[in-house]
Amino acid sequence: MKKLSLFLFAILILGCGTETTVVEEPAPVVKEDDPIPAPQIVGGNVLDGDVDADPELLNQDGIILEFSEPLSMYTAEIGLWDIGHLDWSPLHIVDHWNIGNQVHLIPAADSPLLEYDTKYWVSVYAQGRACNGANTEITFRTKPR
Repeated sequence: MKKLSLFLFAILILGCGTETTVVEEPAPVVKEDDPIPAPQIVGGNVLDGDVDADPELLNQDGIILEFSEPLSMYTAEIGLWDIGHLDWSPLHIVDHWNIGNQVHLIPAADSPLLEYDTKYWVSVYAQGRACNGANTEITFRTKPR
């Protein structure tokens, strides 16, 4: 009995082995996902590269661009290559949670209207609900008279 208690005491003090256990760190549970893509133009009444846009219809209905997802904010402007931007609305940032997926530009009361056989650009900054935003620019030409 004395030997057994001495043996147990030695095990408790000295340990049963000299190996040190290594705790491996587990792989992280949360992984970085791919960034959420910014909203992209997927439709509208005028698209990039169009060469036969009807200026009468665009002056009447405005320019409508449809995006790939609902927007939370956008700003847009239209302009001529030689002259610069036209003062079409919206003239400021549109910021509202329920905008939908469209950007709408309409001529203001005193702004110039689109003319026949003229090249225009539209520049849009659109931001989705996940705060993923990007600048997009399209060019189009109105049809000849």
